[in-house]
Amino acid sequence: MSSFTSIRSQAVSLENQTNTLLSKFSRFTVSSTSEPTADEVKLEKQIDEILHKVKSDSTISTVKLQQLSRHKELLQENWKNFATIKSSILQERNKLNLLFNVKNDIENHNKQNQINNDLDYIQDESIRVNKMNNFTDSLISRAYETRESLLNSNNSLSGASSRITNTISTIPGINVIISKINTRRKRDALILSTLISICILILFFTR
Repeated sequence: MSSFTSIRSQAVSLENQTNTLLSKFSRFTVSSTSEPTADEVKLEKQIDEILHKVKSDSTISTVKLQQLSRHKELLQENWKNFATIKSSILQERNKLNLLFNVKNDIENHNKQNQINNDLDYIQDESIRVNKMNNFTDSLISRAYETRESLLNSNNSLSGASSRITNTISTIPGINVIISKINTRRKRDALILSTLISICILILFFTR
């Protein structure tokens, strides 16, 4: 009888330990991480050892366990609960890893899009700068051409003026005529300025 009592007490003690550990182990179903933590691995190992101890302890023979059918049922139930909790933790971990992978994929996709947008912007800016440089080079080239053309025109006009002056100077009496024309212009300018001054004085004094 004492042996039966001892066996039963041992079974009850192991069942209580198992229930306590299963309760702690079940907490990992709601606080799962992407990888098993050290505490989770340690707790799972302890539960597995206790359940196997109940199943294979030499002091608890098959015949005696049949006498304690209720404890056998509890053992099976604990194995089932243990498997269920492990499965729940694994499912939560898979979901967490899936969400993490999806998040990483989205971030990588956004980063790649940003890189592509930056490259497109840089390429567009490069094309715009090249166009501006080409336009500037074209303006500078045209400016040099215009300057060269003006210099050539100026040289041509200077040469023509010199030739005309030389030609005129060879005509007899032309210098006298030109001198008279210049003198007449100076005289006309003097007369015109005097007339304007007189008109201004008349307007000033007749106000």
